Amino acid sequence: MDELVFYAGLAIAALAILVSGPVAIALTIAQRGRIAVLESRLAAFERMPPAAAPTLEAPASRRQPEPARENLRPAPTVPPIPKSRPDPVAKPPRPSFEERFGTRWTVWVGGIALAFGAALLVRYSVEAGYFGPALRMASGFALALGFLAVGETLRRRLRGTLPVPATWPDIPAMVTAAGTVALFGAIYAAYALYGFIGPELAFVALGATGLAAMVLALLHGPALAGIGLIGALATPLLVGKGGGSAWPLTLYLPVVAASAYGFAWFKGWRALAVAGGIGAGAWSLLLGLSAGDASTAAAALIHVVLQAALAGLTFALPHHATTAEHARPDRATTAVLFAAALTMLAVLGLTVQTGYGAVWILTALAAVVIPAAAGFLVMPAAAGLVVAGLASSAVIILWPPEPGLHWDSLLIRLDTTDPGVLLALAGLSAVGIAAMGGLRLIGGGRLPLATALIYAAGAALAPLAALSFAYLRLAQASVSPSFALAAGVLALGMTGLAAAFRAQRERTPADALTIGFGVFAAAAVAALALGMVFAVSGGSLTVAMALAALGTGAIARRLDIPALRWCVAGLGVVVAGRLAWDPMVVGGELGQMPVLNWLLVGYGVPALAFGLASRLIRLPGTKPDAPPLIAEALSFLLAAFLVFFEIRHALHGGDIFAEDSGVLEQGLMALSALGFAAVLVRLDGVHHSAVIRIASLAFGVIAFAQSLLALVFAVNPLLTDEAVGGGILFNEIVIAYGLPALVALALARTAQATRPRWYVLAAGGVGMILGFLALTLTIRHGFQGAQMGLDRETSQPEWYAYSAGWLAFGLALLGYGLLRHSLTARLASAALVALSTLKVFLVDLAGLDGPLRALSFLGLGAVLIGIGLVYQRFVFAPARAT
Repeated sequence: MDELVFYAGLAIAALAILVSGPVAIALTIAQRGRIAVLESRLAAFERMPPAAAPTLEAPASRRQPEPARENLRPAPTVPPIPKSRPDPVAKPPRPSFEERFGTRWTVWVGGIALAFGAALLVRYSVEAGYFGPALRMASGFALALGFLAVGETLRRRLRGTLPVPATWPDIPAMVTAAGTVALFGAIYAAYALYGFIGPELAFVALGATGLAAMVLALLHGPALAGIGLIGALATPLLVGKGGGSAWPLTLYLPVVAASAYGFAWFKGWRALAVAGGIGAGAWSLLLGLSAGDASTAAAALIHVVLQAALAGLTFALPHHATTAEHARPDRATTAVLFAAALTMLAVLGLTVQTGYGAVWILTALAAVVIPAAAGFLVMPAAAGLVVAGLASSAVIILWPPEPGLHWDSLLIRLDTTDPGVLLALAGLSAVGIAAMGGLRLIGGGRLPLATALIYAAGAALAPLAALSFAYLRLAQASVSPSFALAAGVLALGMTGLAAAFRAQRERTPADALTIGFGVFAAAAVAALALGMVFAVSGGSLTVAMALAALGTGAIARRLDIPALRWCVAGLGVVVAGRLAWDPMVVGGELGQMPVLNWLLVGYGVPALAFGLASRLIRLPGTKPDAPPLIAEALSFLLAAFLVFFEIRHALHGGDIFAEDSGVLEQGLMALSALGFAAVLVRLDGVHHSAVIRIASLAFGVIAFAQSLLALVFAVNPLLTDEAVGGGILFNEIVIAYGLPALVALALARTAQATRPRWYVLAAGGVGMILGFLALTLTIRHGFQGAQMGLDRETSQPEWYAYSAGWLAFGLALLGYGLLRHSLTARLASAALVALSTLKVFLVDLAGLDGPLRALSFLGLGAVLIGIGLVYQRFVFAPARAT
């Protein structure tokens, strides 16, 4: 024991020497600097010229009277003497590497090293067992107080003696920050590791330390606050969590975050507040990830609620006195509320299996209440209502299923635990958000347009989203009269709100009242659409949202409310997200009748609704902006899905989920895509829409790729030997290859003036390839029958037929090229003729015998001579005549 005391004393002495050396050097430099400053000031004073004697002004009584102005002659104009420009102030030289190393990096690294050294010393003393718990805690407190004393001494001795550049780190602040970190760690260890103090005293001690650090930061600047925050957040990781329990952190970390927020609020250090929020969020996720039992999960949930409330209070409260006319949305507050809600939802998801209970439900409610309260109480934080609506929908999705069930691929079509509690939470959230938004709108006639629109969006969309997700979780996308009744009640409530806003607008016209009237009227239409889906078809939220978009567009056009156009765009984004999640917006019970089935309702009605809505919300005389373009794009997308699924429904007996696909189906898909592209190219010439232009390019590229990959390789009957239905002239080949070839050639001709050259050449090339395959497969079908694989024997008449057919096709292309003055068609004709020539010389010469060989060569020769004659007389005749 004596040796241990001796070594401990030796270690303390060494530490004192290490600390006193730099301190002595700093004090010496400070004294030398003071003397140098005084000497420079004295030398400057001695070099100053003697001051000129002041000119005395004559008394007023002795002044001569001013002569009359009319007797004065104008004095000759003397050009002013140009003043010499002062010499430009030389910019201070950039600090050298040595200066940066010696004045900045060493101080920053040294401060961080002191902070971490204090925590590591505590940890080492615990692991080595050199001292007892009491002596360890005494050493920790002594080290912390020593750092604080040295920092204060340095502040008094060094501060104000030399003009220190602003870019240099503050040495007294660094030492004081290390003492603050050590004090945090010592108090936490006294509570969590050794049990010297209880939770009440620990809370008081940590709070007092935070207040003391705030006072010290006022003296030392933000560096102390930043270093102290880093050290305080890292202390639990270095020292330990106190016997493996997460509850001490639930007390400790909010105190640290509150201290950081206090510094930031009092001094305007927003960066410190952001850093504190990031640290609090990271710890919340870490606690959620480590929640292995109910107790740890409850601690993580309580911690994340406290941190979210602190963050929302810190960033929203400074705007509480903002008047209505100046209440523009604050981006920083919105981002903080969104991040806080997202963190709470993440912890809810991480603890749903182990921590579901009263604390989990209250945390889910807090995820909605905290942003909603901030948005209602502080007008620049109006987006909090939208965040609350998103959080309410996410809580419904995250709500745990019944025990024994697992999440499926869609996450939401499952039975739920405590459905009554889920309905109560969803209902209260929806009603509360709608009421808050309505009160702000009806009482805030002077609100800026953006703020009023945000309040309106939150108040109208949150109840609709809550009803939709609750229906999917509880009714599982089936017919539900109860949810249809709930949708009717919601529509009635929205109608009442719209009527109230209309009456108020007639008494005191205001933009906020007009927006509220239009948005709640559109929400009533949306609720009725939802009720219709719940009562009749079930599951097709796409239909409801599309009808709601159409109703909103009609209201925006009728009442001349341009802001409602963005509600249509918002509904369009929801529908796009629904399609991205699951393109099969309707179930498997579609009916057996081709075309006239439930697909027309699931895709046709939304396509028509968004198409009409895009026309209703387009502003006349202006270039189309985002809302009509979004609606137009969704209209095209839904129409494409309708055609795609109708083809599968018709060819697979009503089963759109069939795994196989044949040549006829792929041909119809290519025909549809090429047809879409051709029609859109025509429409673009009339409407000049960016969406139509992009959609025509997209459909064309998809059709080109699908035609080459599927029709040429994947389902080609020559390669698959699958049976081809139909007769000799009218069969699946004509539909799958011939019709797409004609449409592709038509697309190439239509797109010449408005599309890139690569697009035109690709369309023409696809048309030529498909036409060539259509001719070749038709010939083989005529000789082989339904099955025509390459492994089957080819007769001599069939070989001859290929030569004749290809030459005839080439002549047809040549005639078209001459009539239409198309160089592309003439080049394609030349390629076919060359192919026929090679075939005759390489194949027919060896494979044919008798008259067929002679006829093959005779026919080829006649055709080639005729082509040469045509080129001489019609193609190049004008050039020769010239």
